[in-house]
Amino acid sequence: MESVSVIISSLMQNVWRVGLDTLSEILGSLHFNGSFYFATSFHSPWSVEVPNYKNVARFHYVSQGACWVRIKGVAAPLLLSSGDIIVIPHGAEHILSDAPDRAPISLDAAFSQTEYSGTGVFRIGEGDDSHGTKLVCGHFEFSETFKHPLITHLPDHIVKKEGDGIDFSWMKDTLKLLSHTATKQYDGSAAIIKRLSEVIFIQMVRYWSAEINADKGFIAALNDQYLSNGLRAFHSNFADSWTVDRLARESSMSRSLFAEKFKRYLEVSPMQYVTNWRMQVARQMLTESTLSLDNIAIKVGYESAPAFSKAFKRLFDCTPGEYRKIVT
Repeated sequence: MESVSVIISSLMQNVWRVGLDTLSEILGSLHFNGSFYFATSFHSPWSVEVPNYKNVARFHYVSQGACWVRIKGVAAPLLLSSGDIIVIPHGAEHILSDAPDRAPISLDAAFSQTEYSGTGVFRIGEGDDSHGTKLVCGHFEFSETFKHPLITHLPDHIVKKEGDGIDFSWMKDTLKLLSHTATKQYDGSAAIIKRLSEVIFIQMVRYWSAEINADKGFIAALNDQYLSNGLRAFHSNFADSWTVDRLARESSMSRSLFAEKFKRYLEVSPMQYVTNWRMQVARQMLTESTLSLDNIAIKVGYESAPAFSKAFKRLFDCTPGEYRKIVT
């Protein structure tokens, strides 16, 4: 395997290259926790049921062998081979197994039976590790306070196959580094895994967005050559003075056509979207900074703290000051 320093250098160059667009800005504001939960060495027969969780996206990367995935609500089981990765954005219950119809045991029961403590490699069955199924599994826990059409409209699963072309090649190095780090568990592993997990999720969403041809949702809006200009202009300077007329001009559309298309794609009005995004940013500032309410109001596009407070309370049923006391 390439050296860790070479892989991280390549990774960061690619993150920088893809990180300056609207999609990356939205994803970068998720403030999720990349919570790793196991690296495996499974030997047949095996089947594990992973429970449903709210506000969680999961991933499973196959570093060796093969794995069947059965997702609740998805009719057909999916076969992953070495080098493949699946992301399950909405935390749906699913089964990982060595056969498409093998009855599972719960993940907690599997941990208990194998006396897995949460560190090192999670093992099921007996056998030479060179012949088992090796997975790197993790999840991203979103804040319950983060609401955005992008997350709402993500599919039930996103899969990238090992042979999916040159655009996927740089992420293979990231996945190899993740697998190596998860297995070795050296000092700093948790922090590295968290960062790599975030990058993997963001890039998987980007791959998915480039491949779909949807007529509804945030990705569809970004793929509209006119509407995307307005979204890009807004997100690059969301605290500026924005009106429907200005957003329409940025999108090279009439006001009425812009408003109609925006609502059809995103299911909210343009100014509702503006307010919602500003309030998302404001909540992060209230939680993560010591800025005064006056400063936060200005930074998210309001001329005064009272105007900001009124908009905040209308959306969240409490004032910014009350919210800050609750979360800090």
